[in-house]
Amino acid sequence: MGNYVYNNIASSTGIQTNFLNGLGIIENGSTNVLKSGFTSAQYLSDYYLENASFFRMDNTHIGYNFGKVFKNTGDLKITGNVQNVFVITKYTGVDPESTTGIDNNQYPRPRTYTLGLNLTL
Repeated sequence: MGNYVYNNIASSTGIQTNFLNGLGIIENGSTNVLKSGFTSAQYLSDYYLENASFFRMDNTHIGYNFGKVFKNTGDLKITGNVQNVFVITKYTGVDPESTTGIDNNQYPRPRTYTLGLNLTL
């Protein structure tokens, strides 16, 4: 709660000059240019400072023991695990959890699913 992050990705890609460079080549840009209307970079502006408060479920695990199977000789257990389950935030950048306070050059966290099966005879 109370976390603020500078969205540097939006500040560097959300300008009109980013869409058409001097050579007439169309480049990738942010849709933020439609709201800001900036024609050139505004790196020293607090326009891109965003409230990055968030609620994250980072890890969940569930398991079940079926007990004795195969004529009461084997023990069967199944487990499931999910990492990076969900994030609730109003932050528009890549990840609201930034240690430096600047959202720049971050790779999005993957959601990982793991399934485990254990059969003991």
